[in-house]
Amino acid sequence: MGISHPLLLEIIFHVGNAIALIAYLFRDQIHLRLVIIVSMILQSIYYLLISSGGPLFDPLVWKILTIVLNVIMIVLVFRDRLRFGIDDEVRPLFEAVDVLSPGQFRRLLACARRVDGPMAMTQRGVRPDRLFHVLSGVAEVNKDGRRLSIGAGSFIGEIAFLTGGTATADVRLQPGARVLEWDVERLRALMRKEKAVDIALRGLLSHDLAMKTSQSALPEQAGLPDQGILSIR
Repeated sequence: MGISHPLLLEIIFHVGNAIALIAYLFRDQIHLRLVIIVSMILQSIYYLLISSGGPLFDPLVWKILTIVLNVIMIVLVFRDRLRFGIDDEVRPLFEAVDVLSPGQFRRLLACARRVDGPMAMTQRGVRPDRLFHVLSGVAEVNKDGRRLSIGAGSFIGEIAFLTGGTATADVRLQPGARVLEWDVERLRALMRKEKAVDIALRGLLSHDLAMKTSQSALPEQAGLPDQGILSIR
């Protein structure tokens, strides 16, 4: 009459376990967890309908808990990929650190606050406790009697942040300008916790510094007192 009930359950059990093995071939978290859920459902059916001493509630409960946990993680991973909370003002920074997921970038933003000028940002010879990213307007850099205006898209205090040393120039945010401001210790704690944020931010700061150096080299060599506006994007 076809496959008997015990044999069918045995097939379901082995197929469920085989699917669990296949799941580990997936790199994408959502795909992996979806396949694991299918495996757990099949195994749950086996433990629920098994005729010899069943249903077996102990393993059944653990399979159900595994399903629930994976459903929760799928929701969290999917939420991490959604771009809500990233407004137009910070979108250029998000695009600059495109290796971060929207969720990782939101956690980076959560460590910062938005501050309007005018305000003093760094003082030469003093170790800054904050890192800045210019969102709009300009910040004025004063070093050795020379002035340089830093435009939107640039970081301020990145040398001290990367080296752990002191600021190399006096920098002041001009009226009408706006920046993201991170507390250094809080930001470092996030970077220790999330390696992707650490790698992405260090890479972006190094690129920002290299661009500033290359764009300001000629005016510095010429000894000009005011080097114009330097904007890193």
